[in-house]
Amino acid sequence: MSLLNAYLCTITGVIIIKIAIYGKGGIGKSTISANLSAALSENGHSILQIGCDPKHDSTRLLLGGKIPLTALQYIRSTLPAERRAEDIVYRGFGNVACVEAGGPEPGVGCAGRGIITTFEFLDDIGISPSMFDVTLYDVLGDVVCGGFAVPIRSEYANAVYIITSGEYLSLFAANNILRGIKNFTGIHGRVAGIVCNARNVPEEEERVSRFAQAVGLPVIITVPRSPLFGLAEKEGCTLIERYPDTEEAAFFRTLAGHASRIMAKEPGILYPALPLSDDDLERIVLSRKDPVPANRFVFTAKKKGIMCKSLSPSVKNKRPLFGCAFGGAVSVTALVTDAATVMHCPRSCALMIAEKLIVTGYHSLVRSGYSAGAGMADRLMTTDMADADFIFGGEKKLAETLESVISSGYRTIFIVTACPPGIIGDDIGKVSEMVIRDHKGVRIVPVRVDGNLVGDGLQGRMDVYKAAAGLIAPATPRTGKKSVNIISEKWGSAHAEKEFAILRDLLGRLGIAVNCRFLGSTDTASIVRFNEASLNLPAEMDETMVAIKAMIAPVSDVPFLDLPLPTGFTETRDWLMAIAKVFDEEGKARKIIADEEVRYRQRIADLMPALEGKTLLISTYPRSFDWICDIADDLGMVIQKAGLTYSPFADAFVSRYAGKFPVVKDYTVGMRSEDIRQLKPDLLLFTYPALMSTDQVNSAPITYCPGIGFNAGTDQAERWRMLLQYPCTEGWRAEGAILP
Repeated sequence: MSLLNAYLCTITGVIIIKIAIYGKGGIGKSTISANLSAALSENGHSILQIGCDPKHDSTRLLLGGKIPLTALQYIRSTLPAERRAEDIVYRGFGNVACVEAGGPEPGVGCAGRGIITTFEFLDDIGISPSMFDVTLYDVLGDVVCGGFAVPIRSEYANAVYIITSGEYLSLFAANNILRGIKNFTGIHGRVAGIVCNARNVPEEEERVSRFAQAVGLPVIITVPRSPLFGLAEKEGCTLIERYPDTEEAAFFRTLAGHASRIMAKEPGILYPALPLSDDDLERIVLSRKDPVPANRFVFTAKKKGIMCKSLSPSVKNKRPLFGCAFGGAVSVTALVTDAATVMHCPRSCALMIAEKLIVTGYHSLVRSGYSAGAGMADRLMTTDMADADFIFGGEKKLAETLESVISSGYRTIFIVTACPPGIIGDDIGKVSEMVIRDHKGVRIVPVRVDGNLVGDGLQGRMDVYKAAAGLIAPATPRTGKKSVNIISEKWGSAHAEKEFAILRDLLGRLGIAVNCRFLGSTDTASIVRFNEASLNLPAEMDETMVAIKAMIAPVSDVPFLDLPLPTGFTETRDWLMAIAKVFDEEGKARKIIADEEVRYRQRIADLMPALEGKTLLISTYPRSFDWICDIADDLGMVIQKAGLTYSPFADAFVSRYAGKFPVVKDYTVGMRSEDIRQLKPDLLLFTYPALMSTDQVNSAPITYCPGIGFNAGTDQAERWRMLLQYPCTEGWRAEGAILP
């Protein structure tokens, strides 16, 4: 700002203003913005015009028809230490400072994020609205997303002009812009008024007038259709420059005069945003009496579609999400020992899940002596998306990463997407097909979970099962080899590989091999030969398993056992006999069970003196805890009540012990605390949440993976016996209770 202008501002009350020009794409915002800047410059004001549209043509008429280097192009091509304001700020007609934000190619990336980045960049290199009398933002207004809404936030534009014509879609966009302004400003006045850029449609002025009156805004000027605009544009000039003495140029001087009144802080010149409902908009603009459609399309049974996607309980019931789908998906794909997992995500997302997986592997090795996911760290890759990829799209970086992974020797690759690729719309299927064309024999399996956009961790795992089912080779005649597939083992247990070893040993004693762990620590070849097995062994009998059965059904006819993987003696006995019957090995199974029962009864005898007659209160989200009931029954313990909290894994409660003790659904912390006081159980078994400080009870957690096999129940009972040897309140807490 010049010293004279600074002095005039002081004595007249004129303020520095920031004006945002919004309107539907193609409505003429750039032409009006450039002419307004030119008209304001005639009044001696210093102007900065920032084009906030990926077309980057806002300032072209101020620059002799030339299109300048955009801020985003400059950011991509110039190192941070070498960036200078002079490289992207151009001097236009009337000494207007011109900047174009730019954006990605149509259909890729996120132009809104580009606007945010441009504003941050301008601030970094020292370009501030405080350096100019007027800063004018020319903004794409079809969709007021977070990026394009930046200029109407309180720290940016003081005033907003909305450009429209009498066309309905243009007025519809204007109404949406008012909604965006209202979200940021509430009842505060920020809207300067409406500029009608006429298209010569029927009843144009009447429509715009009705709309303006309904939303409480003035129509500042109506710019008529004129061939002079085309002539000036052909010469790369504004009307103010090329045809300054015309009636058309006078309209922009009128608009500049209105802006000067805002600069002079004239009271009542800015208005609050009062958008219409969609129904009212149609009634007022189009004079329709009833804009709501009365007739619904009726689907016949033949045409009616069904939802093909299997949903986790949290997604299906719209409950809080447990983890993100990205993390859940990677936790499964990472277990395929000869496949790479390309995480299409920022480095931070990759680090978060990789660290979790690696720590789980080390924890497994320390706790159980078995390593979960050996070599996992080497199989995890990331595209390392950065800000530029959010703006311009990450497909190129994904393709480059896939090429690198293939060159390192991987023939099977899973792609798992975090939130950013889903938000900006990267087409990972297209990229996969393009890469596969150049690499015969390579399998690329896209798993589009988009962070938590599709749901929780369980949803991500379910989506991997569906994608991996596409690797299964068509069914062929059985070879006669006795083998099984294990379906959907629980992930996350430090004892998972130890439990699989127990499972494999039990099956091995029947002469049965494990063909495929779908999906556990396995390889691609095992998944491909899935159909060579004679039986599928489900880890659980829940909604997830129902969904997995449906996913596998189109590519496999291998039957499922109707029992889950067993915990404790009773379940393992029944499970082993059911499998033996399928393979005609009942004799072997009876011998195994008889040998194990001798050991089991001895352990029960050892535990009973400490546990017989003890009372149990159960608070849990797993919908099947019959193994607890089995061991409690054998030990002579008494279950007083079971409270079921919300489960992210299953909806239904199914039990062999139904009716033998009270079961309360939607069990809360308060209900649990009250039961502890009233029932005074000897032991509380619970999953979550943690106990309240006032809960006076011995407690033991119900582990997510309680174990597999004949001894799993008695192993847990050993812990109960140990816990009951100690007082339910720690000594320090009891002592602390008497402190003043």
